[in-house]
Amino acid sequence: EAWSEERLQALRAQGQPVFVNMTADWCVTCKANERRVLSQPAFRDALAQSGATYLVGDYTNVDPAISAFLDRHKAVGVPLYVVYPRGAGEGEVLPALLSDEIVTGALRRAAP
Repeated sequence: EAWSEERLQALRAQGQPVFVNMTADWCVTCKANERRVLSQPAFRDALAQSGATYLVGDYTNVDPAISAFLDRHKAVGVPLYVVYPRGAGEGEVLPALLSDEIVTGALRRAAP
């Protein structure tokens, strides 16, 4: 599902866990993570088990709303992965290089 600040806030208001992926077509690390982790069954299973919504922000053509989101999380660029927990609480910023363990662990923590 496409990321927007409004959609993120609406999901958070509903108490839904959210996995945000800020990416770009020119981002080599983003593409590697998508191929190795985010397109794999383990990730889809972890999303389903946690009940998380997967939001993707496309920074290919530099979007001011995404720039503001990156700034808010002190990120210098993409990739940026943030997992928001069910209910209130800050999002967990994941490392730029993902693994199945990192992603499934974060989703487990977001929806205990």
